[in-house]
Amino acid sequence: MDTNYISTVFFTLFVIVDPLGSIPIFISYLASYDEKKRRVIILKTVATASSVSIMFILFGKIFLDFLGITPASFIIAGGILLFMISIEMLFAGSSRTKLTKDDVPLEDSDISVFPLAIPLLCGPGNIAALLMFSAQADGNIYMLMTVLVISILIFIIASVVMFFSVYIETFLSATGVSVLQRITGLVLSAMSVQFIINGLKQIDFLPKI
Repeated sequence: MDTNYISTVFFTLFVIVDPLGSIPIFISYLASYDEKKRRVIILKTVATASSVSIMFILFGKIFLDFLGITPASFIIAGGILLFMISIEMLFAGSSRTKLTKDDVPLEDSDISVFPLAIPLLCGPGNIAALLMFSAQADGNIYMLMTVLVISILIFIIASVVMFFSVYIETFLSATGVSVLQRITGLVLSAMSVQFIINGLKQIDFLPKI
């Protein structure tokens, strides 16, 4: 396992969770709470998202085997889904995998589990990526632990962004956040294509060069 694998996992999960791009949504959900309440909500959000991620990382391979899905098939499917997410980021389209700031609930409710943890932090795109990396690991405990640690690290970064979202948006401005989204979307599109190529090589559809 090399640094390329670690950086690939980190960047893929970071782009999918997209904490910087979610700043307007964080503000919409958390602005009405005082600092103490926000801290409690954020901690619960991270704990919930991490628990769901750990389940899919550790038992993803068993889940795929139960359904009769080969790792290569899910790597290809995950690559296609990530490519769709990257297109949404590049062209600022309405996302099918994440909430928007217009989805803020009208009534006061526990927002830490839904919608902040699921699906905002740990949505379909993130779960697909975790299952894909779990399939790639193919039982390698070190690779699985790497994905697990990085996944939790991404959620911790997202929690910091949540807490300071108002200040970060003021510093970067809406334009700055938009530019960052498009740059990361471009890189994610290239990475997702590489995932598809790797999956096709595993089923011998493409030559292994």
